[in-house]
Amino acid sequence: MSEPPPDPEGDQAELVAPWLRVVAATAYVPRSSTEVRGLLTALLDRLTTALTADPPDVAAGLRVGELMVEGALTGETTLEGSLGVLADGFAVAGYGARPVAALLGYVAAGYAAALRKRTLAQQENMKLALLTAKQRAERDRRATENRFREVFDASAVGIAITELDGTFVETNPALATILGRPTEDLRGRTLAEFIADDDEPPLVVGEADRRRVVRPGGDTAWVYLTTSMLRDDSGVARYRVTMVQDLSELQLLGNQLSHQSLHDALTGLPNRLHFESRLEAMHAQTPPHRPFTLLCLDLDAFSLVNTTYGHATGDRVLRTTANRLTAAVAGKEALVARIGGDEFAVLIAHDTQAPPVSTLVGALTAELAEPDYDAGVGLAVSATVGAVRCTPAEMTSAEMFRAADAAHQHARSLGRHQWAEFDGHADRATRKVGTLATGLPAAWENGELRVAYQPVVRLADLVQVRVRALVHLPTDRDTAELAESTGLSVPLGPWLLTQSGTHLDRWLSLFGPVADEGEAVHRVLLSALQSADADLSATVNDVLSATGAPAGSLEIGLDTRAVLTCRGDAQDNLRTLSDIGVVTALHGFTGGPREVAMVERFSVRTVVLSDPFEGWRPDWLPREAVPVRATLELIAALRSVGASVGVLGVRDHAEATWWAEQGVRTAEGQAFGRPGGVADVTGR
Repeated sequence: MSEPPPDPEGDQAELVAPWLRVVAATAYVPRSSTEVRGLLTALLDRLTTALTADPPDVAAGLRVGELMVEGALTGETTLEGSLGVLADGFAVAGYGARPVAALLGYVAAGYAAALRKRTLAQQENMKLALLTAKQRAERDRRATENRFREVFDASAVGIAITELDGTFVETNPALATILGRPTEDLRGRTLAEFIADDDEPPLVVGEADRRRVVRPGGDTAWVYLTTSMLRDDSGVARYRVTMVQDLSELQLLGNQLSHQSLHDALTGLPNRLHFESRLEAMHAQTPPHRPFTLLCLDLDAFSLVNTTYGHATGDRVLRTTANRLTAAVAGKEALVARIGGDEFAVLIAHDTQAPPVSTLVGALTAELAEPDYDAGVGLAVSATVGAVRCTPAEMTSAEMFRAADAAHQHARSLGRHQWAEFDGHADRATRKVGTLATGLPAAWENGELRVAYQPVVRLADLVQVRVRALVHLPTDRDTAELAESTGLSVPLGPWLLTQSGTHLDRWLSLFGPVADEGEAVHRVLLSALQSADADLSATVNDVLSATGAPAGSLEIGLDTRAVLTCRGDAQDNLRTLSDIGVVTALHGFTGGPREVAMVERFSVRTVVLSDPFEGWRPDWLPREAVPVRATLELIAALRSVGASVGVLGVRDHAEATWWAEQGVRTAEGQAFGRPGGVADVTGR
């Protein structure tokens, strides 16, 4: 009885499962199990088809082997396991041993050929990848070198790559420029050969240092040096890299700035800062008993040169002055400086025999007095000079400079083309006044200034008929005079009018019943600056509006000289105050014909005389004395034009009686009480 034919479909299903287990155990296939099962089923179809052919197509096994490789069934023992499973399965299925062996042999051959082909392909791909990577690395290296070369060659900072002993390996063009030598001259040499100072310590790696390098011809230049190390892959230092920055331009710029900060750009002389520094140095280096003379001077009417000929001519005058002062002290141990707009200082250190100060001043002013001609115009300037002569043992340098300046200010107070030598006694008095004057703003800010009232008495019956408001500070100096010297009097004027105006109603009720008809009860005497204030009339109007007092209750006295010389708005103020009904007055009257005419012209109601006898008691003077006769004639003249006359500084009732007999209407002074507050006035 013959064997039944194999059932390919039933056998195939039973064979795929063990084949799949073999593949799973021996190879990693990047597919799902379903996909692998499908692949094995397709391969098994090919094999069973080949075995069932007549004759069997055993060569089909080659393609199955190739498909196994393509399907990644390439584990180390996958082929062996697969052939075993297939051989057993085909034997069980009843296929002939010979065709099965031949078919599986072809499978193995196809598997081996495909595996070899794939290996060769992988090797080829690896070679291509390596070649590509090498080419890319080479290209990157060349790009890096080009960038480095570009930076190296184009850098403005000198760069030197040297051996560890400092020998140049490579230098860039900037370094050659800094050292002033061609690049080829640097080969084989070291950077240390170009350092100017041999005793300089070696450069420290990683730290910047400032050195001088020597250029051809012996010139030197300041540079900044910074050194770092170049190391190999193992970290061993192989080369040094030194960066060299040229500081020549910075040094030159620094020198220029230093010179500009210490010297006057127009004349080239030391400026005030430099002069003070040099004065201090000379003072410290001079023996304590060696005399100095320090002169501070300014040019008289220099602003007139500028306004007449222009600032270019003024600059030429300043340069000429600088040159002449310098020439005047040539050969002496001296220093000339420009310490202000048209102010100069001359410091001379003398030997034991110093010439008189007047001789030095005369020599300098004579030098300046020589006309300087330009474009047909000859200009000469005079100078006002202050001088101090002392030794280092007597004054510090700062005191010396201040003393010379104080003498200069004193000389300026005397007028133009004057000179004065420092006077310690006068300086102490001046400083005392200056301390009070400069302290007034702070006193005002702190509320130390207050309004005080000076009684004003009618001489006919010695009845107080008004008060004079004044700014009061507890001091033996006239506060108004101090304020006038600093300009503080300008803001103080409105303040005084406004503050004292708040008491105007009291003075009306107190003095209104006793004052004559048309007479004011409140007096304010303004300084020259206050008299010229453009806002004076507006301030007075504000005060009257705020108080509701009649304008005639207020007497305002302006400075006579300010009105006479048309200072600011002084004349307009006098006229406007009269127009609005304020009782106008003038003080500081000297009695000249122009002043009397001004009283008549502006219908001034009151003229207040202040010490016309310069401290002398008039009642002690003979009636025929010239000052007495002149004063009496002045009083008569003023009364003839309708003006009432008042007087300040009356010391006692005897003097008051004398003034009353001469026709003076009102008086102030210690004979009637000192300035006080409102309570002091109302309590009298």
